[in-house]
Amino acid sequence: MKKGWLSLVMLAIVGLLIIPLVAGCGGTTTTTAAATSTTAAAEEVGPTGANAEAADKAIAAVKRSEGIETPKTIIAGKLQGGSDTAFPPFEYADGKGGYIGFDIDMMTALCKKMGLELVVVPTAWDGIIPALVSDRFDIIMSAMSITPERLEQINFSDPYYRNDLAITTPVDKPIKDAEGLKGKVVGVQVDTTGQFAVEKIEGVKQIKKYENIIQALQDLQTGRTEAVVNDEPSNAYQIRNIPELANTGVIPVDDDYGFGIKKENEGLLKAINLALKELKDEGTYDLIKKKWFSK
Repeated sequence: MKKGWLSLVMLAIVGLLIIPLVAGCGGTTTTTAAATSTTAAAEEVGPTGANAEAADKAIAAVKRSEGIETPKTIIAGKLQGGSDTAFPPFEYADGKGGYIGFDIDMMTALCKKMGLELVVVPTAWDGIIPALVSDRFDIIMSAMSITPERLEQINFSDPYYRNDLAITTPVDKPIKDAEGLKGKVVGVQVDTTGQFAVEKIEGVKQIKKYENIIQALQDLQTGRTEAVVNDEPSNAYQIRNIPELANTGVIPVDDDYGFGIKKENEGLLKAINLALKELKDEGTYDLIKKKWFSK
């Protein structure tokens, strides 16, 4: 297990960090390279299966909206999206030179609504806001929580996903809540709501910060940490085929994810919000969500 799916994803990511992906608006960005998951109800989630087929068909059918003016972007006709592409199931390497995930599917559909072509720009999480502000790309599409501190620097789209924090541990050493983290070595991804939440807990023995959450979970598997605190859907997806790990506790935060946009780019903010509403009204959003989370 220690040299299983997580390690393979890390190898794929290292080889793909500098390769942007153009996600054509005529189709979807999904592939069948990555493993899928099975929920308790035996329902597949991930890039293959009935849910994926339904979502991919809906994305392929999305048309440019007559009610949305194509916004100005750094490169005309293209929307460059900065993304920490080591955060399954929201964005991660597919092993074939591209990227897949909930955010990738969402932004592909949103781009089609706006008459744009999506280009994924892999970006380290701890520098993603400065990169947006300095015009390395047009938008952040990276499961980013909307926080007051971030709102001082950038604007956010309307929320598109709600999240709580999971406490992931070995199944035989469960930790059910924040109180149980006292005296423990806890892994987090740097500059995330997981890190911020753990830093507020008095008595934590050590907080180990990682560049990405895949590395944090690998260290949990090998016993270098005793728990990992991170967004619940990401941890659940990544440990789905690792029976020795489980989400054994939760830290309620009610985070809302939004797409990050420069404050000066009001046209893009308006277009994204209109396109997001249309995808929700048409049912495409629900199909994409079911593909990756089953609910």
